[in-house]
Amino acid sequence: MRVLMWAIAFFSWPCGTALAQQPAPAAGAMVFGCGPSPEEIKATAFARLSETVPSPDEREIHLAAAREAIARVAQLRSDALAGKPVEEPYKSVSFFGEFLAKAPSEELAELYRRTVEDQFARSHFSAVAEKSSWAADLPEPALAYAYYIIGSDVCSADAANMLWLKARLREHGWYTISKYGSSADLAAWILVQHADRDPAFQAEVLEMLEPLLIEKETQQKNYAYLYDRVAVNGNRPQRYGTQGRCISSKWEPREVEAPEELDARRAAVELEPEADYAARFTCPPA
Repeated sequence: MRVLMWAIAFFSWPCGTALAQQPAPAAGAMVFGCGPSPEEIKATAFARLSETVPSPDEREIHLAAAREAIARVAQLRSDALAGKPVEEPYKSVSFFGEFLAKAPSEELAELYRRTVEDQFARSHFSAVAEKSSWAADLPEPALAYAYYIIGSDVCSADAANMLWLKARLREHGWYTISKYGSSADLAAWILVQHADRDPAFQAEVLEMLEPLLIEKETQQKNYAYLYDRVAVNGNRPQRYGTQGRCISSKWEPREVEAPEELDARRAAVELEPEADYAARFTCPPA
């Protein structure tokens, strides 16, 4: 199973920042909004569309196209949560949807539901970058409007998931492989990986996973990704080169300790060479 690339690599999403504090992007820029309410996000998206498309008649055409795209995303989300197969770039979301449909307990069902929401929201960027699914053939103004609204799902999902997972881990500790299964271990790790609003929590979980790694109760790849996430969020060099960003249409890792030994460290935790890893990312045009 391929976990979505946006689940494992660090990008600087604008979540948690009031819209008024975000720098205004160039017209049509592919960014999404995180604000106090859906109404404010929608109002800001409309204001930016109005700047790009001054004509009311032409603007209405773009709004109609964007609304159709947003409705299509809502249907895809519903299908994913029902465990139904969905189109690319959302296809791999169905992995957790299938576990959700057959979860043996309410708690695991909730864990998988939240992971579906997490992975689904992060697939929007791929749809935009690849001009696929709902983003295919959308004119740029309509695409920018739709993505600003659709992409805001990431913000609310991350905040809610972090609070829920904190409570669960306080009650019973980690979702160990022997007790809950490897899919639950993976799902919980994904939610921790995206709890960037609380780096102290991520560091706490990293410490929790260290002894479990030795006991093979968590996957070493996941530990490596989280180790790097905590290091990057703490402004320290990462160890495994998993966290990066798009620079001039090319994905590049953030600062790495002892880069000459990077591939050896990656091999030790069953990660492919860094060059192969970087090649898997799709970055938007510069």
